[in-house]
Amino acid sequence: MILLTHESQWRGGTTAVAFGMFDRVHEGHAQLMRAANTLAALHDVTSVVYTFSSHPMATYAPQSVPPQIHTRSEKIRAIARMGVDVAVLRPFDRDYAAQPPEEFVRAFTQALHPRFVVIGFNYSFGCKGAGKAADMIALGRKYGFETRVVDEVRIGGEPVSSTRIRMAIAAGDMELVTRLLGRPYTLSGVVQRGKQLGRRLDFPTANLSIPAGKAIPPRGVYAARAWVRGLWMPAAVNIGTHPTAPEGAPTIEANLLDWNGGEFYGCHMRLCLYKRLREERRFDSLEALREEVMRNREQVRAYFARGGGAD
Repeated sequence: MILLTHESQWRGGTTAVAFGMFDRVHEGHAQLMRAANTLAALHDVTSVVYTFSSHPMATYAPQSVPPQIHTRSEKIRAIARMGVDVAVLRPFDRDYAAQPPEEFVRAFTQALHPRFVVIGFNYSFGCKGAGKAADMIALGRKYGFETRVVDEVRIGGEPVSSTRIRMAIAAGDMELVTRLLGRPYTLSGVVQRGKQLGRRLDFPTANLSIPAGKAIPPRGVYAARAWVRGLWMPAAVNIGTHPTAPEGAPTIEANLLDWNGGEFYGCHMRLCLYKRLREERRFDSLEALREEVMRNREQVRAYFARGGGAD
């Protein structure tokens, strides 16, 4: 996938462009990208995703930006996974936001040469979101492209939305999150030195800091898969402080079930969370905690053995 930071960087030919905020790439957004890919393949043009490099609220009210479901790198990875040819992650600033709807359309038309534009049923564009789906259809006739509008996607009888996904994350319902996103929820970062509690329990762990601005599930233990050093392995992931030995800041701590020795400090690790096993709680002793860790490890193995997390 070619990654651009401005539509003017495109030097290719005709395109099919999917528009959206894509601050979270869920099943609704996947439908937009699949439609663009299908149109591109049928008409021998290039599929493009057009989105922003940051949440628009970061420009006007940074304190009001909602917890993010994807970091920038996760967002790029999720878009690339959809098989699109090009992604435009454009900066969002006040000058850009002030464009009237037709000026916005004229600019991307001149740069991207769209034959097709794909938008969601509730897509808005231009200054204060004045442009709606009907306006894109009309402007498409004027500027020479065809607009395809994708209907609302519903799962479990309710619309798929960022708000619904954030609520499911906050509730620790990772199985619902997986259904809404079309893939498990991910936490990632560089492995850091923790408080060494895992070593004291004979279960060394790999630790991540809590990512700033990221939507974090409630404290507790989760069945997960970890990607580190080019390997996938099952993991029991603890989010919290370990109230039995509470010193230190909250962390994300991965107990890697098939770990066979060696250090991971400084390595990038990705954790896919599939199911919350229990809430965070305090144990009377480190020995009691160790027994619980052993039980949680077996729960993780049993979860995946039953087909949990199957693609």
